[in-house]
Amino acid sequence: MQNDHLAFILGIDLGTSGIRGVIVERPMHLLAKETIRASESIALSDIQQIESCASSFDHHTTQSPETWIALLDALLHKLAQSFNLRQLSQIIVDATSSTVLLCSPNGHPLTPALMYNNQQATQEAQQIQHSLGFDPSTAAQGASSTLAKVLFLLKHQSSTAPPPIICHQVDFINHYLCGCLNVTDENSALKLGYDSLTQAWPNWIVQLLAPTALPTVVAPGTALGFISKQRIKQYGFSPQLTVHAGTTDSIAGFLASGASQVGDAVISLGSTLAIKMISPSPVFDQNYGIYSHKLKTNWLVGGASNAGGAVLLNAYHLTEIEYLIRTIDPKKLTDDDLTITNAYYPLNSIGERFPIFDSNLQPKLPNKPTAPLVINATSPTDLATLKAHQNYFLNIIKGLVYIEDLAYKRLTQVSGQPIKRLYSVGGGEKNLLWQRCRTTHFATQFNLKMAHSLDAAYGVTKLITAG
Repeated sequence: MQNDHLAFILGIDLGTSGIRGVIVERPMHLLAKETIRASESIALSDIQQIESCASSFDHHTTQSPETWIALLDALLHKLAQSFNLRQLSQIIVDATSSTVLLCSPNGHPLTPALMYNNQQATQEAQQIQHSLGFDPSTAAQGASSTLAKVLFLLKHQSSTAPPPIICHQVDFINHYLCGCLNVTDENSALKLGYDSLTQAWPNWIVQLLAPTALPTVVAPGTALGFISKQRIKQYGFSPQLTVHAGTTDSIAGFLASGASQVGDAVISLGSTLAIKMISPSPVFDQNYGIYSHKLKTNWLVGGASNAGGAVLLNAYHLTEIEYLIRTIDPKKLTDDDLTITNAYYPLNSIGERFPIFDSNLQPKLPNKPTAPLVINATSPTDLATLKAHQNYFLNIIKGLVYIEDLAYKRLTQVSGQPIKRLYSVGGGEKNLLWQRCRTTHFATQFNLKMAHSLDAAYGVTKLITAG
């Protein structure tokens, strides 16, 4: 039985390595606090994966959509062990951006899903740039864009009639839950070429993909329909349970942080550095790799660098990184030790997206010590070699902080919106040396805030307001 004074919202985060669900009890009264009633996760390795890859697809960067359904099924059954699913009033899903497949008009998969990191569509990426009416400010560029992947799939599908349905990862799950098809959210549509400024598909996109029908685009959080009768029978849901349009995983993560006001920015310190800031107006600047997502009445302005934690992992094994962090005493580091300059721009390969947009940008890395770092107890590295590695490691981190600093300057420059509060999320939060460098450099510039949550499954529920 549902409570008229409470909303029980299930947020689901579907990633490439698993799925997570969080049930939020959200009171109708705006001043009352919400609580987490249940949370569970299922790893991809916990289920039997379903293969559907044809020989023309890169097996390492494809997934069977049936695997997603298996993950969802396992998650719902696990949640049902601690929560009565009939109490749920709303359900909303976020999923990986730019993961896409083609479906038949009844929702049956016609192709494997090309994942976010699939780079097969190189010819299609060139085709996009040479298309009549091409807009250089579009987010639908590059081999990993949704648009390039869709063109690749259209070329390799076995059947041409009737025209297939373009289905993002989140769209496929929504269809499974409520039967809604050929409808997507505004954030997922961006890399397919949707124009958030005009709230329409540009003519050049329509012509490029014809006769394939483009999906109807709705705002994230929009109610798509009631849960299907089949799912009611399968999981014991209430017939009044509504399914809502979700968003991409990165935006769900942004929402989880607690950022909510104009001027709030969030940096994800992961394998790459991704930054988004809430702005009252959109910015698209190809010169700096900056684009904007619509978010309710505001915009998320930002971009993603090729630099990040992957540079550290390319230089050292994780155990070596942990050792270097332990052996560098932050209390002994002076302000001069932590001074950030443009001496280094740490990239693993040539080319950068943001805050510099240059496919030919050369990495600027310090010289790595030639003597190896040895961390075993029997024959540890001598002190001079250890200090050399510590200095090298610290300089890479300072280079990452320089890139972050430049990114904030670029965002402020092109948007005219100063950053007021700065949140950070991601694995880099655990790197105490990285955090020390960031805090020392940014504490006088921004109001540094602790993220409320790092859980995208929780963040996506923020798109639904109780009542």
